[in-house]
Order: sequence, then C-alpha cells, then structure tokens
Amino acid sequence: MSLGRYEDDDRSPRGDARAVERRRPGYPDEALTPEDAPRRPWWRRFMPLLILAGAIGIFMVLRATQPTLTPEPPEERSWTVRAAAVTFTDIQPQLQVFGEVVAGRKVELRALVAGEILETGENFREGGIVSTGDTLVLIDPFDYEAARDDAVASLSEGKARLAEIKARAALEDEALANARQQLTIRQRDLNRAVRLSKSGNISQATVDDRRLAVAQQQAQVDQRESNVAQELSRVEQQEAVIQRLEVALRRAERDLGNTRIVAPFTGFVGSVAAEQGKRVGLNDRLADLTDADRLEARFTLTDAQYGRIIAAEGRVTGRPATVLWRVGGRTLEYTATIERVGAEISAASGGVEAFARLETKGTETPLRPGAFVEVRLPDTRYTQVALLPETALFDGDTIYAIVDGRLEPRKVEVATRTPEGILVSGNLAEGDQVLVTRFNEAGPGVRVDIQSGGA
Repeated sequence: MSLGRYEDDDRSPRGDARAVERRRPGYPDEALTPEDAPRRPWWRRFMPLLILAGAIGIFMVLRATQPTLTPEPPEERSWTVRAAAVTFTDIQPQLQVFGEVVAGRKVELRALVAGEILETGENFREGGIVSTGDTLVLIDPFDYEAARDDAVASLSEGKARLAEIKARAALEDEALANARQQLTIRQRDLNRAVRLSKSGNISQATVDDRRLAVAQQQAQVDQRESNVAQELSRVEQQEAVIQRLEVALRRAERDLGNTRIVAPFTGFVGSVAAEQGKRVGLNDRLADLTDADRLEARFTLTDAQYGRIIAAEGRVTGRPATVLWRVGGRTLEYTATIERVGAEISAASGGVEAFARLETKGTETPLRPGAFVEVRLPDTRYTQVALLPETALFDGDTIYAIVDGRLEPRKVEVATRTPEGILVSGNLAEGDQVLVTRFNEAGPGVRVDIQSGGA
C-alpha cells in the first residue's frame, strides 16, 4: 500500500517540503518522510570545534615545553696574509719608458744625372749592407764623357787664344818701348837744334823740322800705348773666357762622376727603386741608406719625469741609458747615451721627446729602425724612502701596518713608482711589518696572521 510521495514541483530549496527518496526496507513502493529518517547524535555537530580546540591545546603544550636555544657569539675570523718589512734607504730608481729605434742619419739617394742604368751594385737591394765608397748604381756615361771631352777641347782652344793675345801684347809692348826710345832721341835732337839756332848755326826751318819729327814720334808712342792697353784688355777677357770654360769642364767632370752613385757611408739599403736597364731622370729616387753607426732610440719623458731630472741635474743630455730589445724570446741589451731632446713639445700628448744614441757593432747589429724597445735611465735620487710592493698601497695614500696581529692604517706619500714597486715615506718606522696581500675585508682592526716566510 502506498503511503504517498512528497514531490517538489517548484524545486524549492526548502528541505522540509521534499520527499526523502529513500525506500523503506521491504516496501519498495513506499518512501520515507523526513520524520521517518534516522537522526544523528547531537554531539557530532560539535566535533570539528572539539578537534580544533584539542589541536590548539597540544600546540600550546608543545610550545611551553620546547627547549630554549641560546645563540653563541660568532668567532672572529683571522686572515692569513703576506707582509713586508719597512727599510729606509737612499734609492736612485730606474725610469722605465718605451720607444722605438730610429735612424740617426738617413739619406735618400737620388739620380744626379739622367740616363740609363747600366749596372747596380751587388748589395744594392732591399736590406743590403754596403760600405763607404761601394758602387750602388752606374748610369750610362757616354753623353757625359762626350760633354767632358768637348769642355776639355774648348778650354784648350781658349788657352791657345790667350797665348796668342799675350804674344801680341808683348810685341806691342816692345814696339812701345822702341817708340819711346826714338821719342827721347828726337827730343834731344830738337833741343840741340834750338841751341844752335840761337847761335845762328842752323836755320829756323831746320828747327821746325826737328820739332815736327818730335810730334810725329809722340803720336806713334801714344798709338803704341793704346795698342798695348787693348791687348792687355783682350788678355783679361780671354782669361775670363778660360775661367768660364774651366767651370764648364768641372761641371762636365762632375756630371760624369755623378753617373756612378756610391755609398756615402756604411749602412743598410732600403726602399730600392732602381734596376739595371731602367732609365732615370734627374732627381729620380733610387733608394734609402741608413747609417749603421747612428741608430738612436726615440722615447718620450713625461712632464714629471723630465722635471725631476732637470731639477736634480739641470739637463737631460749626456745621461747614460740602457736600451732593451725583446725579440724571439730573447732580450738584447744596448748601451746608449742621451744626445738631444726634441725641438718641440706636443701640446696634445705632453712630455718631452728625447733621443739616445746606441752603441752598436755597425753592420753586425741585428737592430733595425722601427724596433719597439724599452729604455731605462737613472731617475733622480730619493733619500730615506722605503721600497714596497705596489699591492701594499690602498686608496692611493694608505698602507696597513700589522701591529699585534691587527691592521693599523698609516698615511704615506708616494715619491714615485718603479718597475720594482713604489717608493714611500711618511708615518712608518724602520722594521714595521706592512700588509702586501690585497683582500676586500682589509681595514682598521682586522685580525691577520702573517704567512710563514712572508715577512
């Protein structure tokens, strides 16, 4: 028998109006009402609260009974470092600069005459070594030999002409002497005739004839004197012509000699631009020649370095220097002397350019212009300074002394820097141990241990 079914046609959310879709056992066609459903115990409603309260209680008990941890103070760290002992002394360090080797004397060989090159010297090639007087280039001398011979002939002709003029001048001079002698005789004859005319021994006409003869002879003397003067003038003119011909001959001989280009000094040949068979013009470039005995190191001293040397000694020239050339894993050392300083100071780069002449073995030296070299020369002398490694300096003016195992800052002044280290003076004492190991934690009061063998 059906007890009926509660149906919720409105789909209301209220649970009391719904029919419990549960069937009674043994009665499949009958549904249970809410009143017929089994009820839960009331205490189960408070179960979550009871669990939460229990958990809180357990947490409080555990917290109250947990052990208390007392932090221990951190142990101070000690750094193992290297140290150097301070020793004051007088030091003259070596300035270390860099430069290049340049030619102290270098000439550009050019053709002094035009013509075809007939032959070149055996060592006239790139990098060749030649000695003073060696033939480098021979230009065809035919035209210049002909010009020389023509000049010789012209000079001979001029000298012969001069001899002819001098001979004619000598004849004129002799004729002048005779004319003067005749004039003297005629003058005496005239004087005698005048005396005889006064005594009436000869007529006046005779006296007049004698006077006319004197006048005629005087005219001849004057003519002879004029001729002699003209011949002497011709002699001087011809002598000038001969001088001009001699100059032409010397010029022709020089041009002939210039067909053979010889080495003006011992050195290295470079930039060769001439070959056998090539025709060259006047002043065409043939090659360069570098003096093997005049190699120099060119380098720049800073304003500070130059100023120190000038202040100490008044000049830079004459100071010894050492030039080092590192090549092929080897270091070649040369002795040098500073000979001069540059003519100008570059406003852009500053410093003073200096030149040191190297003492080499001439053509046997392997050194060549253009080599990059290191130059060392004595700096000014510093008194009572300490030489320390570069790593000992902090912040540009501080050094840490190690006192009772702790770092103590000391202010110092850096006199100069050298390849071996720095020269300092200031708040330091003889024998002080100073820190030479760099680490970020370095500072006043830091505890350190000196490494064995580091002092």
